[in-house]
Amino acid sequence: MHEIDETRAAGADDAFEAILARIKAEGGEITKDETVPMYDDIGMDEAETGYLRTVEFTLHDQDFQLIRKVQEQRISGEGRSKTLEVMPRPKVNMSMKKKKEYSDDWIVVDLEDVF
Repeated sequence: MHEIDETRAAGADDAFEAILARIKAEGGEITKDETVPMYDDIGMDEAETGYLRTVEFTLHDQDFQLIRKVQEQRISGEGRSKTLEVMPRPKVNMSMKKKKEYSDDWIVVDLEDVF
């Protein structure tokens, strides 16, 4: 079953890259592509549990933000006996946001609304 988990993770990566390819094909200009680690508290320490990739782009004179959050480890236990546990399959969450015109606020939009 380990191969199935790896295939699903690779499929999620491919889906994200396919969205970026479609943005470029539609004439979108990527203005920011940044990947940063995510940290969670384990008692008095912090541990890296995954990563966050943020891609900002302009398409049809509108600003968009595509966010991909990947959690590879989770915290289990309570109190002082918290431990870090590797997840068999990474938890992937994607969201698309659009910047309102003349504003700095981002609103969540559906991917189909972009194209």
